[in-house]
Amino acid sequence: MTLPLALSLLLAGCSTPSGDPAQSASPSAAAPSAASPSAEAGTEPSPQPSETAAEPKPETGVEDLPDFLKPYPESTVLSASRAKAEASADAKALEQVSLVMQVKAEPEDIFKFYAKSLEDAGFEAYGKEVKTDEARVVNFRHKDNDGLLVVTISKDAAEDASSIVTVGGTVAP
Repeated sequence: MTLPLALSLLLAGCSTPSGDPAQSASPSAAAPSAASPSAEAGTEPSPQPSETAAEPKPETGVEDLPDFLKPYPESTVLSASRAKAEASADAKALEQVSLVMQVKAEPEDIFKFYAKSLEDAGFEAYGKEVKTDEARVVNFRHKDNDGLLVVTISKDAAEDASSIVTVGGTVAP
């Protein structure tokens, strides 16, 4: 019973009214080929993305971050974002920020870089640095508002000489 039904659906899907040339064209006829209109007209086809001389860098969102939250020098930015934070009724409006990088540097140097940058922006380190076998964490809070940032440095599982550095939290807009 299901075989005749399946065959009829298959045949119905393959047949089209003969009066509709767009419907009766085969998929290969509709798809572009090496002999595209530009090639037939004697012009050069546009280069494929892999053939372009300089590929644009992917958008990372770094340009949306506050000035004091910049990537570590010579790091590879993996992601960056800035968005309105959901605030409770009694909290001031804050923004959530996040910056994730792959860095080839000593953790002490990375912490010094961000401590200086964040202190210049009104943040202060609070609490003790937390160290585990896999990561190190330092917290920063803003002196004048509810801003809170966390700098985390963890081992890069993909590359022993690198660390994954995350700076994230909330800042006043």
